[in-house]
Amino acid sequence: MLRVTRTRSIVCGLVVVILIIPRGGLFAAKTDLTRKIVTFVDGISLTDQLAIVTNPLLGCNPNTTCKVQILHELSFINALAVQYPNADLATLVQIVLSLLSKPKVQDVSDDSIAIKDQETSLTNELNTPPGAWFEWGQDDGHIHVPPVYSKGIKGSGVTVAVLDTGIDFTHPNLAANFLGGFNAITGGSYHDDNGHGTLIAGIIAAVPYKAKGLIGTASAADLVAVKVLDKTGSGYQSNVINGLQWVHAHGIPQYGVRVVNMSLSIVQGSVPLQKAIDRLSQKNAIMVASAGNCGQGHGGVGEDAGSDLGDWAKACDLSQPAQNAVLHPAADSGVMAVAATDILNNVTKYSRYGPQAQVAVTASGGALASGGTPVCGDTQQSGRLLSTTPGGGYAWGSGTSPAAAHACGVVALALQCQPSLSFNQVVAQLKATAHFNTCYPAVRQGAGLIDAAQLIQALQPCTK
Repeated sequence: MLRVTRTRSIVCGLVVVILIIPRGGLFAAKTDLTRKIVTFVDGISLTDQLAIVTNPLLGCNPNTTCKVQILHELSFINALAVQYPNADLATLVQIVLSLLSKPKVQDVSDDSIAIKDQETSLTNELNTPPGAWFEWGQDDGHIHVPPVYSKGIKGSGVTVAVLDTGIDFTHPNLAANFLGGFNAITGGSYHDDNGHGTLIAGIIAAVPYKAKGLIGTASAADLVAVKVLDKTGSGYQSNVINGLQWVHAHGIPQYGVRVVNMSLSIVQGSVPLQKAIDRLSQKNAIMVASAGNCGQGHGGVGEDAGSDLGDWAKACDLSQPAQNAVLHPAADSGVMAVAATDILNNVTKYSRYGPQAQVAVTASGGALASGGTPVCGDTQQSGRLLSTTPGGGYAWGSGTSPAAAHACGVVALALQCQPSLSFNQVVAQLKATAHFNTCYPAVRQGAGLIDAAQLIQALQPCTK
């Protein structure tokens, strides 16, 4: 990945740092270097922004080599997502350097790839439990949702925006809680054409239909779909920022969004992404994201190379912590990073951690069997999570994606009890009531496994 950026420091005055770094590794094969996000200093009009990106390089033909396409107008962070489709690498470098030389330009970032944090089977599971049921990740052996329901707390009055592949809003277990949505890629349909977003939505807020089907973590919460990933489960950072912009401008005032779930990963953080998160934080939105999966490919996770998910699936290499870093947006300030646990409440081997950005808590994410010596911190138990899938059925999934969805649902439960809670207060209470697993260092699990029952008990008396 090519990254060229300029950073300003408030403390030290203006510092100009230019980096030209070819980057490999995760998602590198899909990186489109012709896509950039150009962030402008405050107060620059859209007219001036368009003029700058349209004529970025003196002597470069704006109709051919330097032809620009405007992908997204990201006005809430004073940025444009653009593409120079005909420019070769040398020309791109010159364009970026020229843009950075302009006083009105704050930053130029690669429009990095975003990808879902879960392997999802789209094959319908016909052998589902009878009646209405919790999946194992929510039960009293894991994050303790049923005791909270017995108190009448199910997330009522809380709206969750799901930034993902869309949602099948016709699913019988989701339709009753669905309010609307937005396609941040094309502006078209926000119906789920992949399956990941529907599975995540079910874990958060599925509600039984005619007394049958999955009970979500917060089954009375409302759902809003923000489609930022395409039918392959991938997209671009600018789509995610555009989705956050929609939540800021429409999701909050129109639907009352308080919680934002981002079960996705972007390898490379950026000035515009952090600015977008900061804007949502100013609106008191509580953002939850998956820490990311090691050995990730095609959005999948696994415990060992050579597993049934393919030779790209592997556990994190504990001897190389820098390679296991929490990905963005979970790594960004103002977002709660969630790692995954298996059916035995062990931290899964695929779950990312540290070193700079820290995991806050863990939640049920499921895992595939890995073998190995059954010692503390090493044994893993097979067990994936069953949730809603497009077409009205159910599918299995595992990863840090469902872990984030479980945590997001628990946040919704907390907000029903205490609607005025801030991001910092929610995170502090989740940490204070979590269960720390002594088999693992804090860097891998944060404060430990969340406990919805203990959280709600700590928040008593509820004000709503």
